Amino acid sequence: MSVPKKRLPAHERREQILGIAAKVFSRKGYRMASVSDIVEQSGIGRGTFYIYFDSKKDIFLELIEKYFRDFAQMLEENHRRLEASFDDRRTVLKTWRDNMLRVLEYHRDNPHLTYIAYREALGRDEDFSAKVEELSALAREKLHAEFQLMCDHGMMRECDVEVVTTIIMGSAINVILQHLLMEKGRDTEELADTIMEYNIRALIPDIGDTGRALRSALYSDKARVDK
Repeated sequence: MSVPKKRLPAHERREQILGIAAKVFSRKGYRMASVSDIVEQSGIGRGTFYIYFDSKKDIFLELIEKYFRDFAQMLEENHRRLEASFDDRRTVLKTWRDNMLRVLEYHRDNPHLTYIAYREALGRDEDFSAKVEELSALAREKLHAEFQLMCDHGMMRECDVEVVTTIIMGSAINVILQHLLMEKGRDTEELADTIMEYNIRALIPDIGDTGRALRSALYSDKARVDK
């Protein structure tokens, strides 16, 4: 049964259709979803759909581009924040942790786009895969640069930065898919702390007061209360 129609400005109607399409694709998958599913759930006529989008592939690709655009912007901002934190080395680990939290919250708040990007788009079509691979390359470039910066400042154990970057990226994607998409309601603050504790123990050299380094990185409201 169709949702009752409601008059919306053109830009709002377009965003509404995109939001409904993301839910449809994440629930049914790209192959099984149809324009009819999107039209019915959006409460619009089929003709209205084609005012905004040329095809199912067109709207799917736009969703991938939206995911790429928003996430890429956040990665750039995170990178600038971490670079700036080296002006006061005491803030580097906390900034790293806060950046991780921002990544987790982005995926938590955009579950349908995340599912589409990692479960539907990758390997589905050359146009779709290219967007996801472009984003992955950007994320890898930023993460590699950040790890190299930490190595250069003596804040990371001697290691193969390329391999470490691959390990961290792969584990982060799995954590997002498993613990944010599949485990509803997971506490992102707690998850960020857990990831950071693992990374710090694995990558940060033992330079004396490891406990102090951990506390400075695992900075959250809960940690402050527990002190």
